[in-house]
Amino acid sequence: MGLGERWYEIREAYRKIVDVYERANKIVTLGNVDRWRREALSLYYSVNGRSVLKILDAGAGPGNMAHHLRGTRYLVAFDASIEMLRLNNVADDRVVGMFEQMPFRDESFDLLISGYALHAAVDLEKAAAEFSRVANYQVVVAIGKPDRRVARCLVLAYAKFVVPRVVCIVAPRQICREYGKIYEIMASLPPNSRIRQIISRYAHIVQYREKGLGSVYIYVAKSRNHA
Repeated sequence: MGLGERWYEIREAYRKIVDVYERANKIVTLGNVDRWRREALSLYYSVNGRSVLKILDAGAGPGNMAHHLRGTRYLVAFDASIEMLRLNNVADDRVVGMFEQMPFRDESFDLLISGYALHAAVDLEKAAAEFSRVANYQVVVAIGKPDRRVARCLVLAYAKFVVPRVVCIVAPRQICREYGKIYEIMASLPPNSRIRQIISRYAHIVQYREKGLGSVYIYVAKSRNHA
């Protein structure tokens, strides 16, 4: 599948789930979705307490992660979904695009944040390279794939059999099917240790944690271009 086709697929998926996006995420993560966003940003502030002037929210959606920023001066929301960006009332500017081809100059931002979006990249390595190219620091929360076999089996079973059913509590059946794609995403991901290797080619990871048996990972990194 080409980049253009994948972009269209992602945009269509988010267009369908936009109305229930955050409610469904809370159920799927057992109420932890916002807690992990806050934890990621707290880790960043613990290693870099300086004022941040320019921020890129990559995979911004309606701006749920950006709500937890401190003292932001200028915020750009970047997402593949126009529908998601229309709900974003946090950003100063909004840009449509994909991680692999970001329309920004090198070192455009002091900080890049990304909440629950990197796993949707068509090419994880290109996305990691772009994250490091455009920003000095990165704070990322994303769906992962546990290294340990038992944990991986449990997480994949949860994504395949439980997630689509629990989402039906807050969404119509056709939307539940869209959340079934989380299993497909997880199954196609490399294990978390491999993801760390990819990220480390372009950035120095200064904080890293796994949550939910490794189904979610959090990292703070400084771009090697600016180190």
